[in-house]
Amino acid sequence: MMQPSHYIDEVQKLDVQSLMTRALREARSDKYALTVEMENWPQIKGQPDSNRLIIEVQLNRPTNVPATVSISGHMVLKFTMPDGRKREQWFQIEGVPSGKGSWRWKVAWPCGERARTLYFKRTIEQFDSRKGAGLKYRRKLAKEGYRPLHRIRLYLRELEAEKFDPYIPKPLWMTEHRYEFLLRELNKEYIRSASALLGITLMEFYDEDVEPDLDAIPERLPLKDPQALAMYYRDKDGKLQIKAKYERKYGLPEGAAPETPAHVGFAFPEAASE
Repeated sequence: MMQPSHYIDEVQKLDVQSLMTRALREARSDKYALTVEMENWPQIKGQPDSNRLIIEVQLNRPTNVPATVSISGHMVLKFTMPDGRKREQWFQIEGVPSGKGSWRWKVAWPCGERARTLYFKRTIEQFDSRKGAGLKYRRKLAKEGYRPLHRIRLYLRELEAEKFDPYIPKPLWMTEHRYEFLLRELNKEYIRSASALLGITLMEFYDEDVEPDLDAIPERLPLKDPQALAMYYRDKDGKLQIKAKYERKYGLPEGAAPETPAHVGFAFPEAASE
């Protein structure tokens, strides 16, 4: 029997606001088609697209209407269940103006409920609001205050296992990443519990407290360092030249400019759901 989910990190979620912002950024239209790769969705072996969510959006955008008027429409979600069955779900959506050329998008139910984020409810095999799906946020277990046996029970409950066995099969709706994480944590707590019973020194788990690599952090240049300033320009012939004020101030020799100017790059983490 399929076990119901209890926490939001156990199920797939869909941010309607981010999705509609992404769609409207492309071009002005009444119809949009998007594809989202779902992270918390088990993938069927031999079907690489089984964890992709196909989204079709139809907007009722009347002409000659000011931008302060709300926009309505509907959204169709198409997805594949872990057993290979194809499913579709229809939603009514509405966008309330929140600024120049922007809207706050939410899913609207006939009962009057509104939700910006949808969560998949396994028992009915459909997306729903967090309240409708009965989900809550998971409290991170503190290092102190929980005994190993207590943690073992919590991990076994999520793994849908009655007892700690050498092999615990992966639940149908659990991703490989979460499954492997729970198995590692379960083994750690078993070792802690056994060490306390046998009266032996507890081994250290080096993957829990990872020291930051200070050498990997680039040293920040001083504010007035010449390398941190835009010292170069291109003349009429396209040749890179040093600005005169920096040449006089820092005594840079003529022709000291590199062939290409230095750029500072920033790495941004990739978003979960676009």
